[in-house]
Amino acid sequence: MTSNHKRLEELKQQAKELANQIDQLEDQLNNTKPTTELLGRWATNSYSKQVLITTDRPVDGWIETTYVNPDGTTREKAEQFDSLTFPEQTTRPQDVPAGEAWLIDADDGDYSTTNTPALKIDEGLWTSRGLSEWTDDEVELITPLIPALPQDMPEAVTTEEEYGALPEGSVVAKPGEDPWTHKPYVWEQRGAITDDMMLSGTTRQVLRHGWGTSPDNS
Repeated sequence: MTSNHKRLEELKQQAKELANQIDQLEDQLNNTKPTTELLGRWATNSYSKQVLITTDRPVDGWIETTYVNPDGTTREKAEQFDSLTFPEQTTRPQDVPAGEAWLIDADDGDYSTTNTPALKIDEGLWTSRGLSEWTDDEVELITPLIPALPQDMPEAVTTEEEYGALPEGSVVAKPGEDPWTHKPYVWEQRGAITDDMMLSGTTRQVLRHGWGTSPDNS
């Protein structure tokens, strides 16, 4: 092996080690919780419930939050700060739970899109306003979309009026059932179509209230 070849192999190894260090640093940064300016931030608690933070910083490891009760009223609660997960800590499409909406880039080899609101409708499956579907490996996350304020977001719906009051893009589901997505005048579940009346009488959790609003437009 000539000296040039040897030097090339050394540089390749250094580049590989540097890339690994960059990946580790990015992972550390992405999984670091914010500690100040928390007032008004959204987070997910240990029960997978979205909560709104109502204080600026944690005190002795605790922070005040509020969320919606099943009857539509709001409740304040102190949460252990370390138990909360913030949207920016999710960096991989496969880590996003069903029901969350994100701004994404996507490419399936035949069709691509950029800066598109999309909803995670099932494990490994995304939809872009119901017009296109993407798998996790075809999606690149940009930013989470902000959910509605707690007082505007019922936790569950049962009656025809409650289903009909949810805006387009809303997602509802019950345990053991694929989510239903609210489209113009109908609800869709993996190609099946129904309406508010047919869904009424069964209580379903509201996984998503509308399509959300991009942080830049809030």
